[in-house]
Amino acid sequence: MSTLDWPVLAGMQTDLRHWRAFVAAAETQHFHAAAELLGISQPALSQLIRTLESTLGSRLFDRQGRRIKLSAAGEALLPEARMALGQVVRTEMVGRAISRGETRTLAVGYVGSAAFHPSFTTLISAAIKMRPAVTLKLDQLSASQQVQRLVEQTLDFGMIRSPLPVLDPALMILPVHTEPMVMALPAGDRRAAQPVCDLKDFSGEPFIQYIQQRSGGLRGLVEAACRQAGFEPRIAHTVPQIATMLCLVGAHTGVALVPQSMMRLALPGVAYCTLREPVTTALSLLHRRSDTAPALRAILKLARGLIDKPDLSK
Repeated sequence: MSTLDWPVLAGMQTDLRHWRAFVAAAETQHFHAAAELLGISQPALSQLIRTLESTLGSRLFDRQGRRIKLSAAGEALLPEARMALGQVVRTEMVGRAISRGETRTLAVGYVGSAAFHPSFTTLISAAIKMRPAVTLKLDQLSASQQVQRLVEQTLDFGMIRSPLPVLDPALMILPVHTEPMVMALPAGDRRAAQPVCDLKDFSGEPFIQYIQQRSGGLRGLVEAACRQAGFEPRIAHTVPQIATMLCLVGAHTGVALVPQSMMRLALPGVAYCTLREPVTTALSLLHRRSDTAPALRAILKLARGLIDKPDLSK
């Protein structure tokens, strides 16, 4: 296959989803990892790749078990696909720059557990009540996705948890609140009645674990804490959402380390135990250093007023 230029790519019976799927698969060399990166299922990603290959009339990947490798055609196409996606991003950036001069609309990303944290809900509520009014467009995204979209300028600020992902130098972090991790366990477990628990006491228990992210994320925090306690967690299930994790705990399928603020969810069948070990996670606001939009600066001022407020688990 000869290399393809942008007009040819634009004229095909495909859309940006196909090209994003192709580039993600090429960069990760793994369909499952690419699907997680894009926030879609693996079958959906595989279908996008098959449609693209059918449209082009050429195989783009050589399958090698669970791993994949670009074919010669895929190698030739990859730079052009990246260029096409880059042009789309640049067009969006220009449009957003024009829009930001006329409106007070902010695109906001947040990790799932942030929605249960009082600092997040207080910040969002205060932002909605600001005058002149600010319109917020909320989108639940992984920390890695937030970093990518902030760099692409399709997101104005995000709320993420430590451990932090690898940050672009153009981004800045504002830690808002640090809270302990607690052990979620099935109601009726004798350890739930204890004032504190040792993490090592759970070494034989099945753990419900967070999905693996490109970098950062609570999965790494759990693994490091367990190793510090002298064991490797025995992973029974992996889930993308903490709320789902707690539902599985309530179904007696395992235990899970979760941020203390998740106790506010008060799910039936789930109890919590405070850990003796100092395992903590910080909720932080992520934004671009160079962004001087008045609406964002107003949000940052609100966030600074929330730093380390007490009684957030209530």
